[in-house]
Amino acid sequence: MDFIVDAFKDLSPMLWVSQICGLIGLVIIFISYLFKKKKFLMIGTASFIFFILEQAFATLYSNLIVSSVCLIRNLLMLIFLLKKNKELPKYIVYSLIGVMWLGIIIYMAITNTFTVYDNYLPPLIVTMSTITQNFKNEFVVKIGALLHESGFLVYYLIYRLPFSIFRQAILVIATLIGLIILIVRYIKDRKDRIEEETF
Repeated sequence: MDFIVDAFKDLSPMLWVSQICGLIGLVIIFISYLFKKKKFLMIGTASFIFFILEQAFATLYSNLIVSSVCLIRNLLMLIFLLKKNKELPKYIVYSLIGVMWLGIIIYMAITNTFTVYDNYLPPLIVTMSTITQNFKNEFVVKIGALLHESGFLVYYLIYRLPFSIFRQAILVIATLIGLIILIVRYIKDRKDRIEEETF
């Protein structure tokens, strides 16, 4: 509790704006995790606009680069799902991951921050979640999302940003709820199929 109180005391006006943007993003992405893939991507994509603002105001440039690539990734995934009803081609997925890492490396070269370990955390998390999010299997998508949100919870704990920590904790819970809903639906559908085959 003292950690959270102290974190609020240290917030500058720019960090307050950052945290408010993060809260707006939270509301949007929380809702998205309760839906299946198409609606999840559609709603979740809008949240990245606020996360980009959050990171820009907090001067978290490594995370800003990552979130910008995530926004582009989600838009492309959504376009392919809605127009072609298929996943994003792997060459686009890996190209986006490559662009993200190139951006991170250029940023670290300019700022001479190759030894700052937390600069590597956002792109590592997003590399994993980009690959899992492009799977057809809903379970892989949800588990990837759970690992994604858990990883960023650790990231914001490092930077002591209270609303961001709060948001990530809620998103971890939301992804768990989404995963449980998916499991319940799967069990119900399987049970219904078995009953149909029996009769």
